Amino acid sequence: MPRSNPLLQPFDLFPYASVQVGDLQPAIQQIVEENRSALALIIEREADNPSWNGLVLAVEALDKRLEDTFYPLVPLAFTSDEWGSAVGECDAERRAYRTDKYQNQELFSAYQQLDPADLSDEQVAVLKRILRDFRLEGANIDRSGRQQFTTQETAIVGLEGEFQEKLRAAKDHLSKHITDVEALAGILAADLADMQHKAQARGLSGWLLTLDEPVFETVMRYAESRELRKEIYLAYMTRASDQAAGQSQHDNGPVLQALLRLRHEKAQLLGFVDFVELSLQTKAAQSTAEVETFLNTLIARERPRLEREADQLRSFAREQGCDDLQPWDYEFYAQKMRQHKGRDPDQFMREYYSFESALSGLIGLVEQLYGISIKKVEAEVWDAKVQVLQVAEAGDVLGHIYLDVFIRPGKPVWPWSLAIRNRHVDADGTLSRPVAALFGYYEPRGMQLGHKDLCKLFHEFHHCLHQILMTNAHRRLNSINELGHDFSEFVGKLLEQWCWSAQSMQSVSTHRTSGERASLAEVQRWLEARKTQQGLEKADDLKKALLDFELHRGYGNDRSIERVVADVYARTQVLPLASNDRFANGFDYMVTGYEAGFYCYLWAEEHATDVFAWFKGQGVFDSRLGQAMRRELLAPGASRSMSTSIQAFIDRAQSIVSAD
Repeated sequence: MPRSNPLLQPFDLFPYASVQVGDLQPAIQQIVEENRSALALIIEREADNPSWNGLVLAVEALDKRLEDTFYPLVPLAFTSDEWGSAVGECDAERRAYRTDKYQNQELFSAYQQLDPADLSDEQVAVLKRILRDFRLEGANIDRSGRQQFTTQETAIVGLEGEFQEKLRAAKDHLSKHITDVEALAGILAADLADMQHKAQARGLSGWLLTLDEPVFETVMRYAESRELRKEIYLAYMTRASDQAAGQSQHDNGPVLQALLRLRHEKAQLLGFVDFVELSLQTKAAQSTAEVETFLNTLIARERPRLEREADQLRSFAREQGCDDLQPWDYEFYAQKMRQHKGRDPDQFMREYYSFESALSGLIGLVEQLYGISIKKVEAEVWDAKVQVLQVAEAGDVLGHIYLDVFIRPGKPVWPWSLAIRNRHVDADGTLSRPVAALFGYYEPRGMQLGHKDLCKLFHEFHHCLHQILMTNAHRRLNSINELGHDFSEFVGKLLEQWCWSAQSMQSVSTHRTSGERASLAEVQRWLEARKTQQGLEKADDLKKALLDFELHRGYGNDRSIERVVADVYARTQVLPLASNDRFANGFDYMVTGYEAGFYCYLWAEEHATDVFAWFKGQGVFDSRLGQAMRRELLAPGASRSMSTSIQAFIDRAQSIVSAD
């Protein structure tokens, strides 16, 4: 008897243990073919007199089947090249079907015939998003324009992949192998162990310094060897560029130039001034001018602090014997200043926050705030170290979260979250429960977290929890992917604020040997030290946000990439950077879905800081406020705007740029 394809059988949680790589493409192809046939019948039936159930829910059932089968495959892409290739082929099939569907003129016409006056508020919100997606996929332009759009999209996806591949190859090429531990003097023991583990994974003795962000930050902050800091800094800032020796084949300069051109042409084809205006169609900001004003206001507000902290850093470095402060010295002496004010914040954190204890404390916090229960359950997973959490309320299962937090070869070295399935109630009233996944980059051994690690854990966990706690009937309104990056990142940044509360940090602390909590006074001293020289991080974020914004705004107005970079650095940087800096060539946010949208992190942080200041005034563990936050900020999902949800929670208009 032939083996049945598990992807074509009904499932709740994905059958990872039984799926084989050869199952993927045949299943997705079959689903796409069946969807195309079913879609043709729906159009024939609903073209002249469309109904909500007959058109919207019927088409949504097709999309749901395809997406609920595809998105669980995404984690498999990072398990091996073979799986990655298979998932990539499935994604191409999915994208092609999506484009064809949204460019179908008869289907577009059927949706346009639906009268909002006959629909509920939730249905109107769904319809608006569907019609928006049709327009953003080219449904409003003529046949030749739609063909051009499809060609452009294919080219853009290819260039984004090429950018990432060149960056990966460049980082591999520039990894530094060290056999003398004295060269790594100053680096913390836990970080040395991670570097040694990386070397062993490649069959090497000693220590391996990759150009991944965590390693770069560790070397900049702790390495006593100035020459090592300089070497790693210059390698990192010239990744995938014409400034990196022997890397001409990895130069992302031409790739970025082509990407910016194609995105601009795509935006104009769809009727927008530039790609920034196009990107704002799915965000909270209403116009390019609004984002520009926001960034200008933020830069003007931060400039005095950046200048003040720069003077303090130069003065401190001179006291330490460094009269010619260079870019590879900034973080090193900033960390020395933090240590000078008291105990090393990173070392303190790692004594009190293991991953397991931090996760346990985090779960306890959100359980208290939101009135939910979270427990580990057994389920099929794509890697033996993956954990599965079940989120419930009063005995009713709300959804599940996969935790894939350990680093392994081929897996991204940054934290991120994935919406695997959205909550949905179909035409028959059947409920599909939401599923999310959190991906981390922690080493399996030790697992002691610094403050930045903890902030990222809280951030990504809140993304996943938001995916579970949205309560709309329709799946389009229940996805973190449908919120817009500014709204989505606001939710992540909001829970991060608890990482800056001494009470909160004390509550989730557990000493790695004694099991005791840290004292409140000690946590307060540590947080004050952690805030020292924060301007360096803020300046870096402003650089990234403004660079991304300006590169995508008004492409082709005689500003080269180099000119844009120079202008942005002049506005956002108080301390000079290296003359051969080519940061843009390795800025992967511009090819991973955040293009023209990095500013959303700053936008989100300002709103999150404002909301948390109000929350903190009432008490950071207040379950009454937590329930209100769940009800007004999380549950509505994409059914209403970010500003409406915030106002409903704090009962006032939020401050666009919060005070210091």
